[in-house]
Amino acid sequence: MTAFGVRFGYGPAAATVPEAIADVQAIAALPPLVTQAEAQQFHVDYNANAGSDTRLWRERARDYRRAEVRGRISRGLTGLGVGNRLHSFWADHFTTLPKNYQTYPMQVSMTEEAVRPHIAGRFADMLKAADLHPVMMFFLDQVASAGDNSPFALSRPGTGLNENLGRELIELHTIGVAGPYTQDDVREASNLLAGMIYGAYQGVRYDVKRAEPGVETVLGVEYPDDSIAEIHRMMDDLARRPETARHLATKLAVHFLGDEPLELIDEMAAAYLANDTALVPVYEVLFSHRSWPGAKLRKPLDWMIAGLRALGVTPAEAEALPGSFIDAFILEPLGIMGQPWDGQGGPDGWPEQAEAWLAPNQLAARLDWAMTAPTALFTQLGRMLPDPRLPGLTDNTALWVGRAQSAEAGIAAMLTSPELQRS
Repeated sequence: MTAFGVRFGYGPAAATVPEAIADVQAIAALPPLVTQAEAQQFHVDYNANAGSDTRLWRERARDYRRAEVRGRISRGLTGLGVGNRLHSFWADHFTTLPKNYQTYPMQVSMTEEAVRPHIAGRFADMLKAADLHPVMMFFLDQVASAGDNSPFALSRPGTGLNENLGRELIELHTIGVAGPYTQDDVREASNLLAGMIYGAYQGVRYDVKRAEPGVETVLGVEYPDDSIAEIHRMMDDLARRPETARHLATKLAVHFLGDEPLELIDEMAAAYLANDTALVPVYEVLFSHRSWPGAKLRKPLDWMIAGLRALGVTPAEAEALPGSFIDAFILEPLGIMGQPWDGQGGPDGWPEQAEAWLAPNQLAARLDWAMTAPTALFTQLGRMLPDPRLPGLTDNTALWVGRAQSAEAGIAAMLTSPELQRS
């Protein structure tokens, strides 16, 4: 059993800023659970074999999702948990949803290979890796896009430009909805992106026949060439804008601190711009901020991880959990609590407001999980339930935990206490 942590991770709150940064760097350096090449091969194999046994291949696809769940939990139990929280934050910033079983492994590749390795690097690099990843292109229908005046569209009536990726690149991923852009900027960015496609057998590639001829102008910058290099240049330019710096700084502050301290946001944005979109200097400002604990209501997955950590579950034990346990005690409850895995519902990710997570059925689901999951878990692990009287409990919580009539009730009281519900 361990003491409660607050704000930035799941572990002890006494960590220094260098220790927190080291935790982020350690999580970023871990190898991906699935590479894009492996996910593409699964896509090919699924297409070739699913007809012979659809149930088998769908179960294999689900196994990739379960592996990602285990990985996210075990990393939350490793070190301070700061890197894991940032991984989850950036994966949500670049929300994607797999549209079919074939792309389940590709969804894991997205968060594991396009997002996580860059959480200690430059945002510009993360942006390019994430927005040009196959799952992003599937999710936002980029695979069906072509410039209206491209040779591809002109020879195929009914085809043409899809603006989804261009819009989310500007509105959500970089400068934000309050940024100084127009519909023309969205369309021009979409035209520049039009040549990017993905196919299971060809992979990600640039098809110049789909590109819109001519010069595109996005936020006053001209992009005359039809090429991936020009797309990368546009993304670098968007990443380096001051509006992007402020948008990202605000999202980080709200996510971790629960308010919008203007002075802190200004300092974080300045660090971002002064270091060519490097994220570690931004985190250093954030982690140095002395705010109050308990300001943020934990989302369901973060709460589960904090609870498992408080109960003394080890990363190795989390990695060894069978798929049936993951389904019954992680994935199904997450859905009832309002945070279904890969189920954000839209590209803007999960809401930050506490009200979004406080519906009666959601709170009832947390209580049910606190009463039943620990017993099932420790039965699975072959261990006795731990003592719920943790160091760090307030006197009031310690009183109620101590008065519990059973170990199960004491653990439930501890897990549903303000100390665990908030960070």
